Amino acid sequence: MNYTNPHGPSCPWFPITESHGAPNIKWCEETLCQLVTEPANTWSNLGYLLVGLVLTYLSFKKNDNSNLKQFGPIIFLMGAGSYFYHMSNFYTSQILDFVGMFFFVGWVIGTNLIRLDTLKFENLWKFNLGLTAFYMVSMHLMYVTGVKFQMIVLISGFIIIATEIVARKRKVISYKWFFASLGVFIVAFSVSILDNRRIWCNPTEHGWFSQGHAVWHWLGAIAMICIYLHYSQPALQEMLPKTGRKLGR
Repeated sequence: MNYTNPHGPSCPWFPITESHGAPNIKWCEETLCQLVTEPANTWSNLGYLLVGLVLTYLSFKKNDNSNLKQFGPIIFLMGAGSYFYHMSNFYTSQILDFVGMFFFVGWVIGTNLIRLDTLKFENLWKFNLGLTAFYMVSMHLMYVTGVKFQMIVLISGFIIIATEIVARKRKVISYKWFFASLGVFIVAFSVSILDNRRIWCNPTEHGWFSQGHAVWHWLGAIAMICIYLHYSQPALQEMLPKTGRKLGR
């Protein structure tokens, strides 16, 4: 399926978009003919980058278990991929954007599977790489057939909720930060939909908080803090120990 090149012929990213493909979606913010094509949607990813650095620092300072130490770098990667995508707006950069999200949802799903005694603690990174590879193949097949591959992340969100519901039966833990992250995500997803539907839409505004999709980035970064606080609580740290033993042993 052919997608429309969002760049004009004289713009910096036009040639590479012609050769590597155009993205499958256009957010409200206009695509400017410059190096940073969507300023609001690009710079709003600084939230992910900052949160990723802070969580990485905290995780190592607190000597969290080895799997939890992966979380901060994954959030930084997610922010970097989204930053480059909105800066450049072509299909290959969009792939990098989704790779970060795939690693994030894979980490959460894998961590819940460890809690369910379905996945070995030390195999989280292998599971995450395998799931991300599967998602990438699925994403490309959906791209060439015109199916919105954004639904992969949405479906993964439902898987996360389902595995969390099942895992909660194994041990009583606090869910205040999980529900906080869920609430923030719902608001973030809503404003992003308003952007996509052109309800919250002023294409010529480029302030850091001027676009619905940019607000999605800022709120998403806040949700990442809540998710880290959920999985770093002592009750879960005991279930996901530094020694790498399996849950329940």
